[in-house]
Amino acid sequence: MNRHRFLSAQTRLLLAMVLVMSCSAYGDVVVFGQVGFTDEQFEQWVFQQYGNSTTARTKLNESLELYTEDVHRSCDLSDSQLRKLRLAGRGDVERFFRRFAEAKEKFQKIRNDQQKVNQIWQDISPLQMQLSSGLFDRDSLLQKSLVNTINRQQFLQYTKLDDERRRFHHESKIKLVITMLDQAAPITAEQRRRLTELLREETSPSRKGGQYEYYAMMYQVAQISEPKLKPILDDVQWQVFNQQLAQMRGMEQWLKQNGMLPNGDEDEDVLLPDEQVAAE
Repeated sequence: MNRHRFLSAQTRLLLAMVLVMSCSAYGDVVVFGQVGFTDEQFEQWVFQQYGNSTTARTKLNESLELYTEDVHRSCDLSDSQLRKLRLAGRGDVERFFRRFAEAKEKFQKIRNDQQKVNQIWQDISPLQMQLSSGLFDRDSLLQKSLVNTINRQQFLQYTKLDDERRRFHHESKIKLVITMLDQAAPITAEQRRRLTELLREETSPSRKGGQYEYYAMMYQVAQISEPKLKPILDDVQWQVFNQQLAQMRGMEQWLKQNGMLPNGDEDEDVLLPDEQVAAE
């Protein structure tokens, strides 16, 4: 059997997920298949692995505690600084649940109308994305508080460690992309080396983490020019890989709306704290 002939089951599943997300991105109907949905079902749609809002709130508060403790270890925060960050993080959690409550209230009014329930996905998808990527990203109250709470030395310590974590995480996504290609159309060790070097040069860490970070990475790969990428692969490998990349090229709007793409000037929106103002 030709080793290139069939895509792996995992690759087919990923392509199917892209099609579903593409529908969501462009407002197409997602059919749930029944009417008369319950609040419990709505919460399962939103919170997925958490199951319900109560469990999700507990896990998010635990994540906040772990995150602030990590910042504390990195920056040696004072008690006052730590309290401010935790307060801002709790604000992020409450802001998320206000959005959830608004979506749930809208759902409760239309739960028996199949066509309108399909439309509620436009409210569910951003909530799922935020849960997946984390509530405490660059746009969060916690991050804004961090910049205005710590002094310059602490800030530089934190950003150095954060950059190291992001580079390490980005490297893992490069390996994942190449592994998925290898499963669909096996590559040689030399091709793997050349692809790794190219992706390091041509892609950047995603602005957010989570389960959809792979798609943000694949979208960036899809923007690499054909003259750079195609010569690394044979004809069959290129055909298989290019089919996957074609799906990703249509995801730009969805990825941007959900803040997944690096904007090329991320450092410009992060200001060093004024030591005279931020220092305790």
